[in-house]
Amino acid sequence: MPDKWTISETTALQIGDSPCWQITLTRPDGNKVNHVMPTSALDWRAAEYGIDPTDTEALMEILLHEPYMAVVDDPQHGPQYADSGPDLWAADSTATAREAHVARIKGCSVRIDVKNNKGLDPVRNGHRPDMTRIRKMREQVDTNRWIKKHGGLPEQPLPQTPVVKKEAGRA
Repeated sequence: MPDKWTISETTALQIGDSPCWQITLTRPDGNKVNHVMPTSALDWRAAEYGIDPTDTEALMEILLHEPYMAVVDDPQHGPQYADSGPDLWAADSTATAREAHVARIKGCSVRIDVKNNKGLDPVRNGHRPDMTRIRKMREQVDTNRWIKKHGGLPEQPLPQTPVVKKEAGRA
């Protein structure tokens, strides 16, 4: 049975050049935990997993549970998700990556209720997705997934050199 944590409040803060959200979570024993993330994390998860960029509930569900997803230390490849599902880079598609990631949330040792939680109102009210930037992020994610899976991008064929015809009477 996962521990149920609650969202107490969200505050905006600046870390260097990065605007961030600090979400204060309360554990069952009453202790507080601060989860700090750049505001751009919402755009990144939307791009990575093909989620509607305006669906702050779905995006925050992922972002708040990610630190509690089960991982194992693979001596050859480093930390890996403990389940057998593909990660973002090994998945055949964005949809497959999203399904595996959402399934991991359901298996977390911590449960945080995000839907309609008033403590996340600052995120809902302050999130302004940049669709052009998210489109570029999606392209970057898809390109990196392809490179990881296939070792490089497909090469474009060289353009055919047009045949130059000589005009009659000219040398």
